[in-house]
Amino acid sequence: MSKTFKIGIVGVGPRGLAALESLYVAKKHLDIKQPLQVLLFEASPYPGAGQIWSPDQVATNLSNIHERNLSNNLAGREALSFDEVYLPQFPGYQEWLELIEGEASGDQDHFPSRSKIGSYLNERFETLKQALSGAGLLELYQHEVVQIEPEASGCTIVTKAGDHYKVDEVVLTIGHQPTYDSKQLSEWDVHAKKHNLKLYKDPYPVGALETDEITPKTKIALRGFGLSMVDQVRALSIGFGGEFVPISNSIEFEYKPSAEAPRELVAFSLNGLPPVPKPLSEAIDTWFKPTPEENELLIKAIETAEANASEIKDASFLIEAIAQITSSIYQRLETKARTTDLSLEQLSALTLQLIKNPGHEHTLLVSHNTEPLEAMELYLKMACGKTDISLDYCLGQVWRFALSVLYHDYTYMNLGDDAMVDVVKYIEASKRYSYGPPVKSVQQLIALVKSEVLNLNFVKDPEIQLIKEGWRLTKGAQSVAVDVMVNSVIDAPQLKAVSSSLVEHLREDKRVDAVSYKLGLHTLEDGRIISQGGNTHQHIALLGRLAKGSVVGVDDLIECFGKPARKWAEGVLKRV
Repeated sequence: MSKTFKIGIVGVGPRGLAALESLYVAKKHLDIKQPLQVLLFEASPYPGAGQIWSPDQVATNLSNIHERNLSNNLAGREALSFDEVYLPQFPGYQEWLELIEGEASGDQDHFPSRSKIGSYLNERFETLKQALSGAGLLELYQHEVVQIEPEASGCTIVTKAGDHYKVDEVVLTIGHQPTYDSKQLSEWDVHAKKHNLKLYKDPYPVGALETDEITPKTKIALRGFGLSMVDQVRALSIGFGGEFVPISNSIEFEYKPSAEAPRELVAFSLNGLPPVPKPLSEAIDTWFKPTPEENELLIKAIETAEANASEIKDASFLIEAIAQITSSIYQRLETKARTTDLSLEQLSALTLQLIKNPGHEHTLLVSHNTEPLEAMELYLKMACGKTDISLDYCLGQVWRFALSVLYHDYTYMNLGDDAMVDVVKYIEASKRYSYGPPVKSVQQLIALVKSEVLNLNFVKDPEIQLIKEGWRLTKGAQSVAVDVMVNSVIDAPQLKAVSSSLVEHLREDKRVDAVSYKLGLHTLEDGRIISQGGNTHQHIALLGRLAKGSVVGVDDLIECFGKPARKWAEGVLKRV
């Protein structure tokens, strides 16, 4: 009888679930006869969902993916049978949603809670686990892995409890990893401990904020003005019993705080720029959707760059295509856009200038000098189709459509490091728009500002002084003292900054090599990690966030179930 091939999957959130499913789909399609045994390692209580999508997190924590996108793109799992083992099919998100809630109604895009999506992912995992465990083909260990020890013919996986497990190959699907504190957070941590102050260093879980230690008199500063801040603000308002009520004949809400909710939240960031909402509905979203011909223009630009990889030194190939597509779409908006007499070529040149310099000033753009509340009101109207669309808003939505093409088919472009660093830089710069929050979240932020709960007077890079009572924020002649500090900034997937024992050991042993000091590690297209010496035969692969720079799509739920997991599964089985 053939030797059983053992595969370890470390981290069983959505990406680990996708790797597991892809493994058995590939086994079936490649007609691999050798028996497989999979050892799963996931410390959180809900495998398939992991920590980020945990079903037991607070309901105020919304996903940033609307159900229309999930329904169209999160496909189900086909039924499989082999070696007298039957793996049941599992429905795609839309079918699952209709089973539990019935058919959706309304024309506005709905953004489900993270816990709801987590329930879907966990249920999907459990059906697979039951079938494979029953056949003795899967073992689940709910322990933290602290080290991978490569050997000549495989690896040893070491857990925090000191247990050792030998496997032939291992894939790390580990998602968000702890990082070393920045200089600022380190100083604040010492200060908070010295004076018995509350400092929340980790943005998640936001449920940690819903505590009796926060009262109506608590003044809270929020370090960051992006998506995580939105989640935290919802926890500090709705989570304390506050309500947002629609205002008649308006697209805005009114905030009605509860008796328990904190009455002053102070947001600040380096640039002070507010998050920009996605379009309200499919009808409005369609305004920004590239035509098939425009998508072909993007695909041709990417494939030409791939075919001439040695000559590509930056992201010009990508941003020039994005600019050309955006200018065409903006011109098609006609009366829905701001009035302009610029030609198509001039619009394209302006868009390219905007991509390279987001602070560029022009009448077609919302100025970075616009007051944050006014900017949020403007962007809310654009998202609802109630005012002329600015070129920067249009560009952000085009980026979102372009990223779906990139993430689905071209997440691994095999370009040089300099080019990949540049590509990632522009993608990240787009995310204020392309990864913007739901309309509802911006309506809520506006309501909190107008009710004088959310203070934006210090939003752009205030001076911060440590005082015995907490922190003092100063901007010009104004200052405010807060007694609680909440970090809303999620660190980038930077290899050198990761503090987990697992990654530290790989780094110290030179088993991994960074794409750039700002990014993740080098991998092949099938996820196999590349050592500092160029070794690709270490029996270790990595999929996901820490591969940013080798791949571009690392922070998208739907992408978890895409090409990288399939490529890894096919690759590992071909090495069996």
